[in-house]
Amino acid sequence: MDNISKTKAASISAPEFVKAYIAVHDNGGTVADLAETLNRDVGQVRAKRNSVAAQLKERGVELPTLKRMERSGMGSASFDEAADLVRLYTAPPIENSEV
Repeated sequence: MDNISKTKAASISAPEFVKAYIAVHDNGGTVADLAETLNRDVGQVRAKRNSVAAQLKERGVELPTLKRMERSGMGSASFDEAADLVRLYTAPPIENSEV
């Protein structure tokens, strides 16, 4: 890695985060939508959400759940294939029998 330092994004206050979170939730958005709204990556937004949610929970308040993000890639087809591989691996051996 080179010595060029990245500019760190300014922190987002809890009220600013929650206002954006509520707006995204109200529109049926996902964490990716919230990340876009806040101009952050999804990982940063998830970390901030966990931090804010923990603090709000201590105060008797829970953040509403955002809509789940769609899975990227092959989606359920790759999980179907993975399940088939496990089934084949764990299936009892087929005995050779003459007909």
